[in-house]
Amino acid sequence: MKKNLTGLVLALMVAVTILMTQELSAQIIEINGFTGYALNGTAKLYDGDFRINDAQNYGGKLAFGLSSTTFLELSYMRSDTEGRFYSFYDPPGDLVSFSSNYIQIGGLQEANFGRISPFGTVAVGLVVWSPKNSQGSSKTQFAATVGGGLKIWLTDVIGIRLQGSLLMPMVWNGVGFGCGIGTGGASCGGNVYTRVTPFQGEFSGGISIRLSPN
Repeated sequence: MKKNLTGLVLALMVAVTILMTQELSAQIIEINGFTGYALNGTAKLYDGDFRINDAQNYGGKLAFGLSSTTFLELSYMRSDTEGRFYSFYDPPGDLVSFSSNYIQIGGLQEANFGRISPFGTVAVGLVVWSPKNSQGSSKTQFAATVGGGLKIWLTDVIGIRLQGSLLMPMVWNGVGFGCGIGTGGASCGGNVYTRVTPFQGEFSGGISIRLSPN
């Protein structure tokens, strides 16, 4: 069941977004598919570090125009990577394969200079860490994202979107990152429960399609 958590949360957020934006049918809608590179960072834990390899990221965005330059945006981003726990006291742990899945909703504000539109974004939502073996279960955290970039419109319908973002997973109530992605065992234990999680970054680019009202 937990393996389906990402899809369920995404479906829920899509449904909520549709309900919130029923009056936006006469406004601009933008669809963006992207890929890029994720700087996955290091989680500073109580008794060591969990170091995450940088890797490719990919995903999609769906934006609803509140005006010609302000958008409500739903996004999904995935990175398939590996990490290893480095204890302060013991030898390094085994390499763990997992995916990070960011599912967020937020706002985009752009400046219109004709075919070129610089923009900034702020979003909140969830990140789901999903191990690719049976050693652990998925872990879900609250996450916030800030970013910026550039839209370059080749035509009135098709454009290129370039973006960089800072990703900030957050933890409350002592739920730790390390166990959440299945490091587990003696190298993890109860001591990894901490509020500190990795700052992550990403740089991406892709094609955008703009659907405008008639």
